[in-house]
Amino acid sequence: MDNLFILALLYLIYMGVSFYIFNYNFFSPSLFFCVSMSVMLCFSYYAGTNLGMLLAINMETFTIFAWGGFIFIATEFIVYANHTVNHFHSSTIQNDSLKYEPLIIHPQIQWAATLFLAMSFLASVALVLINTGGGSWSARMIEYKDKLIYHVNDLRYRFIVAQLYKIGIIIADSFGYVLVYNLTVCNIPARKLILYFVDVLLFALFSSVFSGARRSAIELFLFLAMIFVTLNMKPGGKKKILKLIVKSIPVVIIAASLFTIAGTWIGRYENKGGLQNVAEYICGGLYSFNLHIDEGASTKLFGQASFSYLYAIPQNMGLIPRDDTIMITGKFDIYGNTVTIFGRWYRDFGAIGVFVMTSLVSWFYSWMFYSKIIYSNNITKEHHLARIYYCQWMTGLIWAGGDDRIAPLMTMETVIFVIFTALFFKMFINKNLKLF
Repeated sequence: MDNLFILALLYLIYMGVSFYIFNYNFFSPSLFFCVSMSVMLCFSYYAGTNLGMLLAINMETFTIFAWGGFIFIATEFIVYANHTVNHFHSSTIQNDSLKYEPLIIHPQIQWAATLFLAMSFLASVALVLINTGGGSWSARMIEYKDKLIYHVNDLRYRFIVAQLYKIGIIIADSFGYVLVYNLTVCNIPARKLILYFVDVLLFALFSSVFSGARRSAIELFLFLAMIFVTLNMKPGGKKKILKLIVKSIPVVIIAASLFTIAGTWIGRYENKGGLQNVAEYICGGLYSFNLHIDEGASTKLFGQASFSYLYAIPQNMGLIPRDDTIMITGKFDIYGNTVTIFGRWYRDFGAIGVFVMTSLVSWFYSWMFYSKIIYSNNITKEHHLARIYYCQWMTGLIWAGGDDRIAPLMTMETVIFVIFTALFFKMFINKNLKLF
């Protein structure tokens, strides 16, 4: 058996262990992390043996991934054990007899938000048209994405649209939360929530064009799915979740086709089979990580790759030279430019740094999950913001097998998101809200 097969098998075992030791909770951080890695590794093994993709791993890669998964689970177990002891049998079960009041947004605010998202979408389209030379829409998107990667500072009016994007995230997450809460907790008919659906769709379109990628839209719908799960983590809730999973199977199949179609719309030429397109999207991080692992820690500045988004601040202030390749070094010729969640950490700090960063990330997500979602002493007050933040940031674990989505969270934008989401929610949705 080769290293890739053994590693895939090991993470499947990790996944089962996580499910068992964390009280069969399929929303624990470790389970999300292990599922992401397992999907990537199993897909990698299948793609390497059946699709001809160049996927194989050396012993160093195997060691880092094997120990990384173990450390993530072990760290969560420490946090889990601590909260279990401190909150044994205390307010961990929601009272189904409680009557939950729906979250109401004034119709004028709803229509204003819809108009804002529609205008933002048109602004993103105009941004592409202004900064590209001509040709078909796909050709324009290819040119636009090339500028995003290599010449982002040359894009005219991008700063303005970027501010619309930041506001749009707050609206989409807040309205998306209200949509799922009212639909599943308060059982309000879907026909009365049409405008919320429209807002979510508009932001998905806006974010896809502005970022030149499908990931933002995918993450939005994953966010909504995770909100649904956290809202139903109560007696009888698991059956409701399992029913949703079964009903979602056709949606997933349709989504895979839309994934390819959307790729063409944003400038990706999908000239391979749909399965191989998905495989390359999921497995590219492992390929690139293994390709560059022999180089070891090789960045110039401390945490240059891991904290690249933080370095943007002193860059903009002129304190350090602007370097378009500061995100990460290395040539990525095929299968994309991602390096799994471990890639940036390894490039900066080597194997030990990977294990330290893995432990820190596991602790943060575990603390959020057990103190704010599971064992909150005020669970009947519903902690709306805690769920929004947690589910928004869970994308860092969902993409763990493909890319490092932790680095983009360590920015001033995250601080702004936290503050303004709280203010928006309190001003327009729930004035009696307990702030996070």
